[in-house]
Amino acid sequence: MSSKLAAMALAAGLTLPSAPAYTAIDQIPVIGQPFVQAYNQLPPQVKNAIRLPLPLTTPKAAAQPGQAAPAAPAVDVQAKLDRLVADVVARHGGRAAVSVGGFTAGDNRPEPAFSTMKVPLSIAALRHGPQFRPDAEAAVTRSDNPAAHRMFAQIPANEYSDVIAQAGARTTTPAGYQMSTMWTTSDQAAFASGLRCVPGHEPVLEMMGRIVDYQRWGLGRIGGAHFKGGWNNHDGGHLARQFGLIPGPNGDIAVAITAYSPQGHQGSFAMLDELADGLASMRGDLPTSRC
Repeated sequence: MSSKLAAMALAAGLTLPSAPAYTAIDQIPVIGQPFVQAYNQLPPQVKNAIRLPLPLTTPKAAAQPGQAAPAAPAVDVQAKLDRLVADVVARHGGRAAVSVGGFTAGDNRPEPAFSTMKVPLSIAALRHGPQFRPDAEAAVTRSDNPAAHRMFAQIPANEYSDVIAQAGARTTTPAGYQMSTMWTTSDQAAFASGLRCVPGHEPVLEMMGRIVDYQRWGLGRIGGAHFKGGWNNHDGGHLARQFGLIPGPNGDIAVAITAYSPQGHQGSFAMLDELADGLASMRGDLPTSRC
């Protein structure tokens, strides 16, 4: 048994058996699945601080009548995400990334936030009062840039930066860069996962469920999704990204997807479609959002 694992158990007042030799935390009867599920939903930076050497997996078991099938092992989730991204990039070229529940696959470099920044901006603006409702509605549901710029002109940068922090997330460059803020796919997934913990998120999350029909590529293909996208020409091609909450059998799943295509917006939007379809097909295996 790992000495670090033993130390954690002792600190929690648990007595662990010394035999047989366990290869994963969820195999130890006195810890079990609740510990594993709680660990898997921690923010990535917290997991890294713990630095456990053992894989945290949930063993497969037969589903009982009327119950959803149990989640696949964590290692399978990573492998599935890796395959999904590799297949999409192989078909289209460019680069792509997917992040969900602490698992990230693909090219997780910081990319411009573009219109995804309109979500924390709108939450911060509506905290000032209902007078910002029309601009927030336009900025989120149809990604209206003039509406966003009016809010940016009146809302201090530290306020929408605070919204991101309250969700347990961060950006790579200061949020004051507005729609040019650099944001990794994994950090956007962390923001989506903590969105419901943010005071005043409710009206904006509701708007994210009413994105206009002509912007419903990618996550918008999934029924019941609450999401926001951002897109623009970038690096000689086209970058498109989305984050949000998609319904799953055990609750909402926080996801973020990013695609860059040298072929323009048709390529990047097609890549987002395929990434979203892949995620939708594995929802029974994916961890639910933190909040």
